[in-house]
Amino acid sequence: MKQKRKITERERTLAKMAVVASSFAYGVEDHLIMKVPRGQERIAMARQTAYWLLRKSGMKYESIAMLMGKKDHATPVYGCRHIESILELDVNDGYAPCIRKAFKHYKSFYRRYEEINMDRRVKELENAF
Repeated sequence: MKQKRKITERERTLAKMAVVASSFAYGVEDHLIMKVPRGQERIAMARQTAYWLLRKSGMKYESIAMLMGKKDHATPVYGCRHIESILELDVNDGYAPCIRKAFKHYKSFYRRYEEINMDRRVKELENAF
């Protein structure tokens, strides 16, 4: 049986950023994105957008599934494909504007996260000498 690997702090932080960015864009509570309420399309779309954002940042489907509490990678794969198809249609009504807004939020969060990490690494190097 394949043993599950541990989730890194970086992956956990990226997942939180993706969930918050999606919650801002869709106007839903971030804790609802992590739950699995059925029949609420806006929350499901926000969750799929979070999958897509994590995939865009280079994360593997298996890691996304673990972070988002899914049994396997099939759900994130479907979610990412669904978001890609919406973006390919590029319709300005519906969910495409929300996806673009979530991406914009995530990008700004990610940029700030990287700046903070770089500052921390520089300070560690300075202290080493």
